[in-house]
Amino acid sequence: MSVFDKMKGMFSGHQDKADELREKAEDAATQGVDQAADSAGQATGGKFDEQIDQGTERARDAADKIDGQEG
Repeated sequence: MSVFDKMKGMFSGHQDKADELREKAEDAATQGVDQAADSAGQATGGKFDEQIDQGTERARDAADKIDGQEG
């Protein structure tokens, strides 16, 4: 058994765990963005809702890319 085969065996199964962690990070980031947007909207009394919505959309797009996949 080569060194590469041993290394491959050591890391098998870890990809699924890494994918799961990335998905959880994406979900947490999205929830944080939503909470921040709600707080900002309340703090400004709705005066800047359009700008907050634009920023929220951009932040969600960035959070969506955490797992390396769209959607």
